[in-house]
Amino acid sequence: MGIDKKDELYEVSLQVVNPNQMSRKQSSERTPTFVLSMRSDSISEAIRKMVGMSSRRLYMSHMQILFVDEATAREGMHEPLDWLLRNNEIRPVFDLIIVRDHSAKEALTFVTSTELFPALDMHKALKLSYKSWAPNIYSQAKEFLESLNKDGVEPVITGLKLGEQADKAQKMDNVKQSPQHANYFFSGVGVFQEDRLVGWMNPSESRAYNYLTNHVDNSLFKVECPNAKEHFTLDVIRPKTKYDPKIVNDHPVLDATVYIEANINELRCKKVDLNKEEDLLKLQKIAADQYVEAINRGIRKAQSLGTDIFGFGEAFHRAYPAKWHVWKNDWDKRFEELDVNLRVTLQIKRNGKIVSPYGMPQNKQE
Repeated sequence: MGIDKKDELYEVSLQVVNPNQMSRKQSSERTPTFVLSMRSDSISEAIRKMVGMSSRRLYMSHMQILFVDEATAREGMHEPLDWLLRNNEIRPVFDLIIVRDHSAKEALTFVTSTELFPALDMHKALKLSYKSWAPNIYSQAKEFLESLNKDGVEPVITGLKLGEQADKAQKMDNVKQSPQHANYFFSGVGVFQEDRLVGWMNPSESRAYNYLTNHVDNSLFKVECPNAKEHFTLDVIRPKTKYDPKIVNDHPVLDATVYIEANINELRCKKVDLNKEEDLLKLQKIAADQYVEAINRGIRKAQSLGTDIFGFGEAFHRAYPAKWHVWKNDWDKRFEELDVNLRVTLQIKRNGKIVSPYGMPQNKQE
């Protein structure tokens, strides 16, 4: 489903599976899905009006993604989600995605190459990228609602871009050539204050959210080599973050420790010998320092927007419930000025099949 704000009305679009394409005798002249669209000031009324546009009953329980445009997200997610969460046919496990620079309707009509159904393609791509790339997040309706109902934490939703030639991707010709005219990609994290979008974190900044909220399963992190312009890349495995909230001089202070285990995925540091313990320890120290810098960058961005997406307030709520009762009404302001002491403990476990950078003299002796 897609929801766009058009003047004072909602434009609701549904991507519907073409039942004729489910037959073994498929017609190549027909697309596997079609899109119905209707405008109204009420989302439920817009969907009800679509009844006369299809000979089949619209069955909503299979909905996997809700796309909204930026205008809808900035106005507030309360109205779009109210009907969806009240409807007994719809389970609150559908993905939430904000379409950037284009409309939600354009996302629904985007022709994808891997899956027949565009929404299914995007759903699978989002889950896969979330598990293997830390800057991407995965947000479902139930998680968004839980964040709204909690004290001390605000929700986030991932962003989607359709590329510069998105208009050409609305036709089947988009998948009849390689490379395609256009392809979609997930970009940035929408930061909310209550149910309204207030700003964006770029991929470099959004990395902090997943690390601090323990949502990273596996990812890569590129690190600059010591005393060189080259870099090495770490394959990060299941990092863990712990919060230690404190009160110092009647002000909140948070100690956050990120524990990371990683393997060397790529090494371009020409003067590094991993057989030497001091070189390995040097790489670990440099990587930990650059992690601190990257995560602090994300924290500063969230503080500039005045919205606690990391759950720092929730940590204080659990640790100091009486004090939280005093702080919660102006927590957004306190969060902007919160002192966060971040520490990263990083350990490199494996070097891969070779030890030295490929082609270096010492590699020939291995």
